[in-house]
Amino acid sequence: MKKRIIVSIAAGMISIASLPLVARAQDAAATAPAQTDVASGDWRARGTSGGDDFGARLDAVRRHYSGKLIRFRLAGMLATQETAIGIRSDQKDAWRAYTTALLALVPEREAMLDLIGDADEDPRGPEAFARAEAVADALADYATKATALKQAITALRAALTPAQLEAARIPRLSHG
Repeated sequence: MKKRIIVSIAAGMISIASLPLVARAQDAAATAPAQTDVASGDWRARGTSGGDDFGARLDAVRRHYSGKLIRFRLAGMLATQETAIGIRSDQKDAWRAYTTALLALVPEREAMLDLIGDADEDPRGPEAFARAEAVADALADYATKATALKQAITALRAALTPAQLEAARIPRLSHG
């Protein structure tokens, strides 16, 4: 039974970041009016996959993304994992440092907007190298957060018992 819970947690963590965004973008694309300014070279006007309106999807992310829903879902999964592992009161500080560092990896709204651009951005694109610079800034921020997560994991491993470490294992998903 514990293995099923752990596999469920792993599968949920893999898909958590994409599901809320995909659902909202699809809902917005289905109800948004079609953009037809393809002649101007506006890349947001029409996507490349089967007529999907890529611009509407980006607009949906611009309007709705906050990271909050993803953090709530991830926090719920972490609470389940905490119970499955059996975190004791003397281990709470190490567990909280781990969960805080993991939740910090969910992108903030401003970082997402820097990467995808503003709705009223010049259709010719941002200033030279601005998008690459935004990616570099995001990666530098993630490097700092990843270092904090690694330190929290090291401290958590030291605080857990061998039985808890075994309970925390997430088995590999296989196709067979």
